[in-house]
Amino acid sequence: MVKKGKNVRYILGIDQGGTKTAAAVMREDGFIVGSGTTKGAYFPYEGVEYALEQMTVVAEEAIRNAGCGKEEIAYTVAGVGGIDWIGDDVMIRDALQERFSLGDLLACNDAIIAFYSGALRSHGAVICAGTGMNGALIDKNGRQFVYGDYMEERAQGGSALSKRALRKVFDAELGLCPPTKLKPLFLGQAEVSDVDALLKRYMTESGFRKELRFLMPQILMVAKTGDEVACALLDEFSEEIVAYIDAGLRKMEMKPEEEEIVLAGSVFKGAENPLTCRVVHRIQERLQGAKVVQACYEPVVGACIMGLVRLGMDPSEREKGVRESAAVLGLVRS
Repeated sequence: MVKKGKNVRYILGIDQGGTKTAAAVMREDGFIVGSGTTKGAYFPYEGVEYALEQMTVVAEEAIRNAGCGKEEIAYTVAGVGGIDWIGDDVMIRDALQERFSLGDLLACNDAIIAFYSGALRSHGAVICAGTGMNGALIDKNGRQFVYGDYMEERAQGGSALSKRALRKVFDAELGLCPPTKLKPLFLGQAEVSDVDALLKRYMTESGFRKELRFLMPQILMVAKTGDEVACALLDEFSEEIVAYIDAGLRKMEMKPEEEEIVLAGSVFKGAENPLTCRVVHRIQERLQGAKVVQACYEPVVGACIMGLVRLGMDPSEREKGVRESAAVLGLVRS
């Protein structure tokens, strides 16, 4: 174990999404020694200054909790939602550098750090599905590709899948597909007694449409009962996810058998998750030799691990320290 001293280097990881902004400080031996969270931000909508303010607050908290000085931070990795276009990363990096006066600093899309929350290596692919969905690939030379808006609306994670499930209820009412147990689920959420009233709420109330994303766990439970319509929907959705992975690997000229594919985000949580099982099965069928792993840490830990890689260190040699300290600080995915 590396003890605190003047030659010990630290890595600062930052993860900013719309819901929360998190930061963690990791020693070069892999032990996470401080963390913090605050409000989220999405700079394309709320402005760069507001996003930077949240990042600064949480970084200062994590450094304070780590008991080190800002000058001891050897590398900072900031995974920021909204870094989607060429130049966004440089703009955020320079703005954060000016505000916080850190040393070496890398800003990237938050999908990139999600990869490192599941893989203790430097290259591979990640699909991160929560309310929305994004993904990224990193090749052996460090070249990156982020899917971003290449992923169409109907693929946008829990929000999209919930809306598609509701559409199946409407299809069943018309006789376009068999009856489904999704019907009572959505009627209950809408607090209505028939599909006509459900359709009216969906078409006229934007707030109700936004609420649908919270039904994702229940939709998965309906599929687990063997409901024909819900199962067919997950089959279709998983096929689309794997098609994106396949296309990305081919675009980046990466061989599936040489890569790890990380599944991250709340949509993939759970040991018996029927969507995760389908995605894994289809990857094994379509991308033979690829290894599938689920993210085991919160993305902010991935940012720290990415910092280790950037400093030329092997994260796999520090796995024990990462695992033990992340558990203590509540940074392990449940």
